[in-house]
Order: sequence, then C-alpha cells, then structure tokens
Amino acid sequence: MSTKPAKHRIRAWRWAVAVAYLFRVRLRKSLRDDVFVLVLAGACVGALSGCVAALMVYLSHAMQRVLFVLDAKEKLSSIANLPLERMLLVLTVGGLCVGATYWYRHRRGRHQPVVDPIEANALLGGRMSLTDSAYVTIQSLLSSGFGLSLGIEGGFTQAAGAIGSKFGQLLHRRRHDVRMLVGAGAAGGIAGAFGAPFAGAAYGFELIVGAYTVANLAPVVVAAVVGTITAHAMFGHSYRLPVETFELSNDAHALPAIALGVVCGLLSVVLMRGVTTTEHLFHQSGVRTALRPCIGGFLVGIIAMSVPHVLGSGHDAMTLMIHGSWPLITLVVVLIAKIVASALSLGSGFRGGLFSTSLFLGTVTGTIAGQIGENTGYFVATDADMMSLVGMASFGAAVIGAPMTMALLAIEVTGDFSVVGPVLLGVIAATLTVRQVFGYSFATWRFHLRGEAILSGGDIGWVRQTTARNLMRRDIAVAPATMRLSDFRERFPVGATKYVAAIDGEGAFVGLVDVASVHAETAAQNSAADELTLEHVVIQKESWIEAQTRFDRLMPLFESRETELLVVVDDKNTKRVLGLITEAFALRRYRQELEARQQEMFGSQP
Repeated sequence: MSTKPAKHRIRAWRWAVAVAYLFRVRLRKSLRDDVFVLVLAGACVGALSGCVAALMVYLSHAMQRVLFVLDAKEKLSSIANLPLERMLLVLTVGGLCVGATYWYRHRRGRHQPVVDPIEANALLGGRMSLTDSAYVTIQSLLSSGFGLSLGIEGGFTQAAGAIGSKFGQLLHRRRHDVRMLVGAGAAGGIAGAFGAPFAGAAYGFELIVGAYTVANLAPVVVAAVVGTITAHAMFGHSYRLPVETFELSNDAHALPAIALGVVCGLLSVVLMRGVTTTEHLFHQSGVRTALRPCIGGFLVGIIAMSVPHVLGSGHDAMTLMIHGSWPLITLVVVLIAKIVASALSLGSGFRGGLFSTSLFLGTVTGTIAGQIGENTGYFVATDADMMSLVGMASFGAAVIGAPMTMALLAIEVTGDFSVVGPVLLGVIAATLTVRQVFGYSFATWRFHLRGEAILSGGDIGWVRQTTARNLMRRDIAVAPATMRLSDFRERFPVGATKYVAAIDGEGAFVGLVDVASVHAETAAQNSAADELTLEHVVIQKESWIEAQTRFDRLMPLFESRETELLVVVDDKNTKRVLGLITEAFALRRYRQELEARQQEMFGSQP
C-alpha cells in the first residue's frame, strides 16, 4: 500500500501550520505597532465611551423623573416645589443603596481604592480593571439618579478610561499607546456627554494623558469626535446653554474677568477643603462606611428642603440663572448651599464628579458678579451674562485642573466666540490662584491625601519602577572586615579600584574602605599597623541602600548622606552586598532609560 498520499497530507498540514503561525505573528505585530490600528482603536473606544456617557446621563435623568415624579421635560435642578417628604425619602434611600454597594464590595474582600484613569496613566501604564470600574460606574449612576448634589462625570470617565485600557491590552499595544487609549476613552466620554469634541480632546490631553504632542493627536481627537457623533446619533444628546450672541458694551472686561477668576479659585479651594473635611469628620465619627451615604443623603435632603436647586448636576438651574433675574441674596444662598451639599455628598461616600458641580457654582458666582456690576452701572445686561460664562469656566478650571478644557467648553456650549478673551483671562487667574494657594486640583489633591505625589496623568510610573537594582553596577570589590591591612594592600594595589566594600562573616555590609588612603596611611606607620584589620579603617558605614529603592527616592540620598557612591544591598536585615551605584552613573542610566521610553513613545508613530 502506497504512503505517498499520507506524506503529502502531512507536508500540507505542516505548511498550513507554518503559514498560520506567520500570519499570527504578522497580525500581532501589526496590531501592536501599526499607527492606523491605534487610530481605529481610538475611534472604537470613542464610540463606546460616547455611548456609555450619553446612556448614563439618560438613565440618571430617567431615574430622577421616576423617583421625584417629574414631567417628561422637567429637570431636577430647575424645580422649586418638590414634595419635601418625597425628596427627603428619596435621598435617604439613595444613601442606603450606595451604602449597600460598599457592603457588597467589602464582603468580596476588595478594600483597595479603585484606580482611576489619572492614577492608571501616571503609575500603571494605563492599566485599569473593568470590574472595579463597573463598580464605580454603578455607584455614580445611583448617586446621580437619586438626585445627590453631584455630576455623573466621575462614573462615565471611569468606564470610558477602562474601555480604552482594555482595548490597549487586548491589542498588546506599548505602554504609551495604552495610556493614549485611556485618554481617548475619557475624551470620548466627555465629548459625548457635553456634545463638545474640542473640550473632550483637551480634557483627554490635559488631565488624563498629561502631555500633548503631534504624534498623540490622532487617537484622542478621533475618539472625541466619534464620541460626540455616537452620543448624538443614539440619544440626540447635547449640552447647550441657550444664550444670545454677546455684544460687549466696552473693552473694560479684563480686570473684572481676572478678579472673578481669583474669586472662583478661592471658592474652589473652599469646596475641595470642604470635601476632605467632611470625609475626615465621617471617618472620625466611627460610623460604618456602608451607613455614611445614608446620613449624607439625609443631610443633603435637609438642605434641599430650603434650597431645592442644589439637587442634581445643576445644568437647568444654570439656564434659569442666566436668563432669569434671581435676587442677589438668593444667589448667595444657593452658592453656599451647593458648596455644602456637594461636600456632604462626596464626603459621605457618594460617587460622582465635581465637573458639572463646578460649572454650576461658577455660573452662580459669575451671575453674582454680573449683578453687582450691573447694579453699580459698570455692566449692561449682556455683560452680566458674559460674567456668568467666565465664572463657569473659571470655577471648572480651578476644580478640575484643566483650563483649556473649560475655555473650549464655554465656547462650544454657547457657540459664541466673543467670550474667548474674558474667559481665558478668568481661567488663567483661577488656575494660578489655586496653584499658589492650594497647589492641587481636586483629582490630584485626593491622590496627595493618599500619599501619591501625582500632579497630572503624566507617566511617572516607569520612574518608580526603576530601582537601585536596575541601575547598579555589579563589579563591586569586596573583602572581609577581618582582613589584615598588609593582606589588603597586596590584594588591592593602588589603582586597582577606588573603594572596597568590607563585609562581615555573614556577608553583611560593614562599610567602605578607601584603597588609596589605606596605602598612604600604612606606608607612613610602623609595621604594627599591618596587623590591624579593615574594621579599623572603614568609612561611610551608612552608605548603603536597599535594592528595591525607587529612583525618585534614590537621588536625594546622595546629597543627604554626602557621598558619591552607595552600596546596594538585598534588604536592610541581611545587608548582603549586591553592587554599587554612583551618582554620575545613576544619572547616566536614568538618561538612557528616559531615551528608551521616548523611543517607545514615538517608535510606533510615523
């Protein structure tokens, strides 16, 4: 019986396996390196993020209509005659629901804070958990749906960032590309929710990615545009402030805009301090985490019984303020009540964001400034409306820490470019005020409280992952501390090495020995000095560091210990010598690592 057909089949099978393997390798390389794949991934991430953002906004409004018995066209923050008992009940029950999510998470053994897009991009190369992000998203939806004094942005930016992160990981993209897709997700979410692609893209760059380059432009901008289109196509969703085109009566708006920006910056610090103070008070009270939202919801309900406009994100109340003639004292009361209600909402454990809240507070502050200017004859009516927009952008920039995002948002939600000058001045003044007085935006302030020195989404994780073990040289000379000086001179002649690490019988670091000094001293003394051991001449006994010491903590040690060389040991208990690191060598290796990261950043770009 002939075996040729069988051999042909085996040969054909082997060729098929080889072709399939080559195709898989090429496909994986293309998915990892091709710039067009990255842009396409950004478009997909933007579409999903815009859809998620618009869906969450729609669901939260639907929940509010059902829970507060609103008409189809009514929005929570614009209603002034809500039934008091229902309002108090809904907010308290909402606290119970959010508290139940904390209880469930605790039962599952998850106690660590959820990593958000900024922290993921700064420390973890953009890696986020879909499960943890879904948990935050549900909490944000419940908080907003039950009418708490928060926006829903924290939820959908968390979900959108996780979508981008998962796309990057599935495509096996480089660290930099994963971070870009996280930023693209956040950009698509903000753009979809507010119908503002420019503001969404700026948000992705300023807050999430932490840097802007031409090479990074495509995936983030595409995601913002696609997110806007998708959200509008699916839900007809847009965020607009219906205002008349401004015809400013005079050119003297620079100083009022700057002054308003400074005031918004100071008030934003009050808000951020209020949130952390409320959290501290709840923590000190000893109340269980799962019960804190219930108490917070009840207290917000008490405030809303007198000032119902503090409920919800406040978008429709902003429209009422701009087009209405609220008394000055009413505006001041609403401003104070909203700050307190928002601090209580976040401080007691509700989830959400201060994005919409800061826009509302800025609008109130700007309207107050506009009314004062109008009453004193400095402004006419259109100028007063303009100050409302300046306040909106300035307060948002101060809290969120994204000045260009807020400036672009003010333009996109009004469609009026005549406010560009005053808005930019107010935004800059507010941002500089917060930086000088406080030093952090709200997002980075919360990281600071946890001990993380994160100022933006810029990638500092690789610096922390670079340790003394990565940077050290292993060609360190060692000698037992019991070695006689005569033997030491024979083993290490002048010029052989500069320093020798002395170790004890168990291999632990004792100190450094200066070879040239030993030769000079023993040559000038009598022969009895030769019988001394290295223990008598060791120097810099504290010039050691653990192998896991991060680079950002390593460099200050050279100055604090007044040395140019540090011995690397395995840990502080055994202190076994592994290598050495000099200040000049560490800086040189750091530059090499930095260049490698930059090559990784731009290597996949055209």
